[in-house]
Parts: sequence; structure tokens; C-alpha cells
Amino acid sequence: MNSKELNELKKILLTKKEELMRIVSNKKHIELRESDVGDEVDTAGDSEERELIFGLTDNEKNMLVHIETALKKIDMGKYGVCESCSEKIAYERLKVMPFARYCMKCQPKFDKKK
Repeated sequence: MNSKELNELKKILLTKKEELMRIVSNKKHIELRESDVGDEVDTAGDSEERELIFGLTDNEKNMLVHIETALKKIDMGKYGVCESCSEKIAYERLKVMPFARYCMKCQPKFDKKK
């Protein structure tokens, strides 16, 4: 991968990081609506809404960790290398998933473990 491609991928990662930070920051300021008087359906709906928001926050935090790891790898000169086989990860894959840790050949092994 040449320096132009690397810079493009770094820019994508930084943009994704900024977007996630903005979303997480906005969620911290959201006050969940609490009804003074509500029926069980409303209460159940509120509970589901809270669970959804907190679940998404966990996913977003995980995404931030992956992005930070990818940015550190760029700084260390180890970005774009499969953590399993040490082969280069295809640029096309990194454009779609710039925080990919594995090449397309190795990824299925790790998908099965989840």
C-alpha cells in the first residue's frame, strides 16, 4: 500500500472516530423521558428504549477501540497486516473496513469463534 492509500485510510478512520465520539457525546446528554403516569406498555417501551441505547453505546465503544488500534498500527508502521497470518490485508478490504484485523482468508476462522 502506498502512502496516498495509507493517508486515505487514516482519514477514513479519523472521520469514523469523530462521528462515533460525537454520537457517544450526544447520547450522554440525552435525558430519557420519564413519564409521571404511564401504563405498563409505556413502561415496557421505556425499558426497551434504555436497553437499546445502552447496547448501542457498548457497540460504539468497541468500534472506537478498534479504530484506535488501527490508528496506533498506522503510527507504528504495522497497519494493514493480518494478525493471524502476517500477510497484507487487501486495500479494497481496508477501504470497506479500515479497522480490519484479518485478511479475507483468515477472517472466517475468527467469525466462527464468535
